[in-house]
Amino acid sequence: MFRCDCYPNHEICKNKNTCEFWIPLNEKLKQVSYQISYELNKLESLHQRKQYYFQILSEIQEGRYTETVAIDGRLKKIPKKNARGEDILKPEDVQVGLNYDIILQEITDTETIIRELRRTENNIIRILKKRANDFG
Repeated sequence: MFRCDCYPNHEICKNKNTCEFWIPLNEKLKQVSYQISYELNKLESLHQRKQYYFQILSEIQEGRYTETVAIDGRLKKIPKKNARGEDILKPEDVQVGLNYDIILQEITDTETIIRELRRTENNIIRILKKRANDFG
């Protein structure tokens, strides 16, 4: 987006032809803005899942998902079992959907979608500014 020096009081704006706050929103621009907002929320939740992945990974490495068992008279640490009866060795064994490669791919895909939507938004704004100059 373009920035104008009139912020925060746009009533005294002298750049009505170039100030993004004076450009009327049309339906297409509103739709793109909603899509960008949705994708940004999705990206935020993906980053939270990535952070949660690393949190569980550190807990696994610290040994929180191991238990000490006496085997043949010796104490050994073995991994705990998850709800499916599998050993907990990776974060995806703790919670479904915490596959790091899939999370990274989804983040990359979402960022690509946001970039494309931003380009579309800027093209629409450019067209609206051009129309505003033609009428102004």
